[in-house]
Amino acid sequence: MLMKANQEDKLSMEIVVVDLLNNTTPTILAQMPQIESLKEEFSKNVDKLREFKNGQTLNRTGNRMSKEQLREQMTQLGFITAAQVCAFAIATDNEVLEMEVTYVYSDLLRLRDTDIADTCQSIHDIANANLATLADYGVTTASLEALKDSIENYNVVLPKTRAGIVTQTLFTDGIAELFTENDKLLFRMDKLVTMLKFAEATYHDEYFKSRKIVNTGHRTLSLKGKITNELGQPIEKVTITIETPVPVTTKSTELGNYQFKGVDAGMFAVTFQRDGYITERVFLVFTKNLRTDFNIVLKQAEQQQRSA
Repeated sequence: MLMKANQEDKLSMEIVVVDLLNNTTPTILAQMPQIESLKEEFSKNVDKLREFKNGQTLNRTGNRMSKEQLREQMTQLGFITAAQVCAFAIATDNEVLEMEVTYVYSDLLRLRDTDIADTCQSIHDIANANLATLADYGVTTASLEALKDSIENYNVVLPKTRAGIVTQTLFTDGIAELFTENDKLLFRMDKLVTMLKFAEATYHDEYFKSRKIVNTGHRTLSLKGKITNELGQPIEKVTITIETPVPVTTKSTELGNYQFKGVDAGMFAVTFQRDGYITERVFLVFTKNLRTDFNIVLKQAEQQQRSA
């Protein structure tokens, strides 16, 4: 059983609270006794919740993704992120940064299991440190979360034998326990912040706004687009696949339209495939509660062969 909709919404709220607390000035924190220890414990629980959620995702269909599949997904996301940061470094003449994120994909594939995980983690950390300047190059909070989750998914299975992998039931039970613990921590932190209602009114209001749980639902439209040929004519029966941990697939309609609902946040490869046309593969960023629009033109295979 996967994390329930209300649990996912609650986790989103808790992630926002952690971010707010981590960015709270020391002068404000000093006015709340024991807030540092509460914040640390709460943050660790949120990290565990994300890890357990990833564990559930790996079991979504009852068939765990293989280590090789997880490695490939992580390596692709890491390489794309490095390429995006590298493009920024070249544009800004930052030679040091360029050297740090210059990789050849084939070289990454040859790395040892632990080395590739460490390399992707390094790419993530470098991109995260420069996040504020990378939006134009496609690096976003969502794409970095997707890379982080992919690394964590890979590390979960890396050291474990098949018999030692935690079952989905244990993940589900652990999630329930962690939410119970966090409810108690939030209650205590709420009382501490309440003391600042007048002394730090702006912070007080910001904190309690972050505590609101937004009911997002799970069937919101995630991706929508139209597929045409080079003459602008719609192409039907194109198979579109989003390479999430468990890939999802649909086909284009008679008018060339397609759509997906309820895709998890992150950056995933999307393929467009139909007999007689050149298969296209692109990377798109998905953000929770926001729709991504993507139209594409497919070229006929025989036309490419004649022009070669």
